Amino acid sequence: MRVDYWHILATCARRLVACGVTAVVIACGLTFAPPATSASTELLSCGGTGSNTFQPGVNNTPRTVTVHSEAHYQPCTGTSGITSGHYELTAAGTVSCLGGAFTITFTITWNTGQTSTITAIGVLVLRPANETVVLYHGTVTAGTFAGATVLQTAAVLNATPEQCFTEEGVTGTSGVAAIAITQSS
Repeated sequence: MRVDYWHILATCARRLVACGVTAVVIACGLTFAPPATSASTELLSCGGTGSNTFQPGVNNTPRTVTVHSEAHYQPCTGTSGITSGHYELTAAGTVSCLGGAFTITFTITWNTGQTSTITAIGVLVLRPANETVVLYHGTVTAGTFAGATVLQTAAVLNATPEQCFTEEGVTGTSGVAAIAITQSS
């Protein structure tokens, strides 16, 4: 099946909307838009959930924050019998309750025992209902799907938005997640 990045973003956005989160296509689609002539074949697409803890907590002042993040992807559709996957990572970036970015490298372990190591850049986009949408765009650098492009989305709810106005800040979030892995045609 041939798809383009707009299709991948729309698919991820539909999954997020289905879970009650505002769509991210308009806010973020332009950030990661490849040339209009680029077409890709979708190798794998998964929905799931994710959670993050922050040290120090995220507040309204941009500062270096270490995030421990994990996601559980299921169900997955695509090739190679992969139906689920999981990862945990620790990364640092300059963020605040108003936005920021992370560069990450992590390994997803799939239900088949295969792994995919991914390096990606993430951008935080804030929405008006205290949810934070994170888009990661990167490449599978080793393992299953090596050389493929990865687009991850996560929409996490900040259950304590008032913490943004404290020194302690927001120390954790959780919510829905999606990943799409594609190969350029």
